[in-house]
Amino acid sequence: MMPTAWEETDGTGLSTGLRTVAGAGGNADLEWNVGIGLPDGMNVYGSFAPRPGGTQTNTNKAVGGDSGIVAGHGWDIVVTHNAIVDGLNVFAGLSQIEQVSGAGDRDQTAYGATYAIGGATIGYQYSKDDNAGVTAQYYENDAYGVSYSINDDLSVSYGVHESKSSSSGSTLESKSFQISYSVGGASIKLAENDVDNQNYESGTNKEGRTIALSLAF
Repeated sequence: MMPTAWEETDGTGLSTGLRTVAGAGGNADLEWNVGIGLPDGMNVYGSFAPRPGGTQTNTNKAVGGDSGIVAGHGWDIVVTHNAIVDGLNVFAGLSQIEQVSGAGDRDQTAYGATYAIGGATIGYQYSKDDNAGVTAQYYENDAYGVSYSINDDLSVSYGVHESKSSSSGSTLESKSFQISYSVGGASIKLAENDVDNQNYESGTNKEGRTIALSLAF
């Protein structure tokens, strides 16, 4: 949900190993999106997955196979509101997935806000993935972002995502500076990325650059 010129800090080609929340809706599920009858600017999203066991339930071209941890169903609920103050968008979400005995239910939470003024947008998001597996570890995340639309064709952004793993004790930090430029049917995107403690391994640091060109005919 953070403002970017292109993608999230871990989504531009450099593998970070970042673990964040996906919820039961990251698997094959039933979804509801409700806006009618709610206060202006409010939206409620719900999801129910009968068996969110990793790749247990196939989607198009997916690979089958139970993760062995999920023992039942999962659900998500997300609430957003963009009419409290002009330019402000707030959001919060909860998710729970039933797991095998001894692992505890997998609980995921997320909340945050973005605020836009002129061509600039800033944002903050907190998330936590609790009981993420049979070892009952958790991942706790803070994400920050700022983007600026210089004009209709050119945008820049800078984002930081910090994630702490209870099992390793290391804090992974992913940073990304991005530029997006469009002219006619062409779009050029650039990302300068670096990650500290990749895959939550202390002292494992990497840098990378990604350039993408897309053409529309």
